[in-house]
Amino acid sequence: MEILEIIFPILVIGFAGYLAARSKYLDFNECDAISKFVFSFLVPALLFIKTATVQIPENMAWGFLFSYYAPIVFLYLFCVVMGKKVFAYNAAEQSVFGMGACYPNIVMVGIPVCVYALGEAALLPLFILIAIHNLTLFTIGFLVAEQDQLSLNSFFQSLAGILKKIITTPITGSLLAGYAVNLSNVTIYRPLESGLALLGSAAVPASLFVLGTALFRYKISGDIRPAMLMVFIKMAALPLLVGLLAFHLFALEPLWASTAVLASASPTGINAYLFSQKYQACEAQISSGILVSTLIAIVSMSIVISMLAVPV
Repeated sequence: MEILEIIFPILVIGFAGYLAARSKYLDFNECDAISKFVFSFLVPALLFIKTATVQIPENMAWGFLFSYYAPIVFLYLFCVVMGKKVFAYNAAEQSVFGMGACYPNIVMVGIPVCVYALGEAALLPLFILIAIHNLTLFTIGFLVAEQDQLSLNSFFQSLAGILKKIITTPITGSLLAGYAVNLSNVTIYRPLESGLALLGSAAVPASLFVLGTALFRYKISGDIRPAMLMVFIKMAALPLLVGLLAFHLFALEPLWASTAVLASASPTGINAYLFSQKYQACEAQISSGILVSTLIAIVSMSIVISMLAVPV
């Protein structure tokens, strides 16, 4: 399949969402309502039905998880040092800076791109990444941001709070429920399965549309230097390191290795901006990073797809 045939539907749907928001055909409240519907119902339905019915491998490919998360942790810590030494950031700003450089948008962008480029077989490894994605990144982010006033007691209390919040979100909750159904060999009532599958089938295009509406809100502002460094690390360094580990060090199956690389090559996720709002730090830089990385992703992810071992 030609690269343009993969990317073009993604661009068209995303651009439609952008135009709907920019033209005020959909106002901010309506865009928020659509986004809430997509990520509370459509995406969870897709995640649940696919994880409940997919063939889960008997042995977990730990090399797959290490290939993806080791570069993220390494680059996050690298950004913390850079933030402190180069930009004189405080702890919260260092944490947000790292989040902007290391938080891939694997739901809004990763799922559609992997499905279009690699087929639905890529959903299983992708869902494994999604299941622990927020837990890993938000825990690191919390540890860095709260390092100055962190105690052992407050750490465990905060970690418990993070776990509770993540597990009870529709996306993580639907994944865990799907795995539970799958592992327990429970047979889903066929009409219910069909209904959830039908609902989930709209998740991919709807996510792209919501991404388009969200991009209208982000502007390039503030100090552009840290934003551009964020974008470089996110769009170049992270997928390069993941690719080296996945394809060469661990020699993973091409589909799993390609999924890890494509997921890591996704632009900066919108949750990074929410994280910056929580700590009221580097909001302008994160906003710039999200916008620029998403625009760059059109070209960079096309290049990554053309280099993958799995035929597309």
